[in-house]
Amino acid sequence: MQLSLTVGNDNKETEKALKDRTEEEWREILTPKQFYVLREEGTEAPNTSELNFVKEAGTFTCAGCGAPLFTTSTKFDSGTGWPSFSSPIDSSSLELSTDFKLILPRTECTCNTCGGHLGHVFDDGPDPKTGQRFCINGVALTFTSDNDDPSLEAAVQKRSTQEPYKLSIGQVVPSLLVNLIIGGLFFNAFLVNMSMNGGVGSGIGIFEVLPLLPGLYYGWMVVRSLSRLF
Repeated sequence: MQLSLTVGNDNKETEKALKDRTEEEWREILTPKQFYVLREEGTEAPNTSELNFVKEAGTFTCAGCGAPLFTTSTKFDSGTGWPSFSSPIDSSSLELSTDFKLILPRTECTCNTCGGHLGHVFDDGPDPKTGQRFCINGVALTFTSDNDDPSLEAAVQKRSTQEPYKLSIGQVVPSLLVNLIIGGLFFNAFLVNMSMNGGVGSGIGIFEVLPLLPGLYYGWMVVRSLSRLF
């Protein structure tokens, strides 16, 4: 059983009721795999979702509550094994937060309507406007073709036009700082190696140069973050 929500629904009481639903109530509604991902913040195995292969125009909705989240127009093949999108329908579709489960901070992505865990957001997307990759568990989504529901297509198009998704400073600054710190550590390691070996005039070995490569990568990520910020 899935609760279907209309696009642009302003019924805050409905959203509150969904977020206040008990875990046992969710277990009765969701399949075990959906519950594991949406309610327990699990991750499905890569390359297991049929949604990876969807190219037909349509809307991807939350499997827990039916809220529209993404469209095929922003979907791309990231090669990661999970459905990936460059942006959601609009800024109100998702709730983004930071988690430290893997030590380094990551941006977690949840459904703003029911609070279900969807996946994570990374800064290696192909869209120059956002530079983001919304890496989403396929089991947390359902797909509806535009041909099957033209009214949903029209409503989603209207919402994405009226309230287009835009990056906030809060989304850019954390990744900017992380890339700056990690890149600085690698550059520092490179400089330390060079000083210990007498500088450039004494010759450069492969092990001395090795820290420079990831340092350049993270430096490029810093420049990319700055470009998105401005």
